[in-house]
Amino acid sequence: MSSTVLALVMIKIGLGGFCALVLNSLFQLYQHSIIFSSKNVRYIRFLGYYLMMDWLVDFQLQSIARDMHLSCTPLFIGLLLIFIAWIMDKGREIQEEQELTV
Repeated sequence: MSSTVLALVMIKIGLGGFCALVLNSLFQLYQHSIIFSSKNVRYIRFLGYYLMMDWLVDFQLQSIARDMHLSCTPLFIGLLLIFIAWIMDKGREIQEEQELTV
């Protein structure tokens, strides 16, 4: 196995482990009924970026193996998650404005 493939696999494993930690933190916030917070927005945005980076690593691995059976679905879902994070951020801003209104 070449060093490039090994490095890409290690990146993929590291990103997957970090993604599991982020998902655990996100679900803990949901468990405490914290929906519109800056942490939620950050975690959801990270998950979107994770899916896009994971797709890019898969693309590199498959191009090295010359086996291009790649789906663009994770890329689009990542973009969708980033959009959802943006919507959640706007909801958080509205909630903070309502809390300040007397």
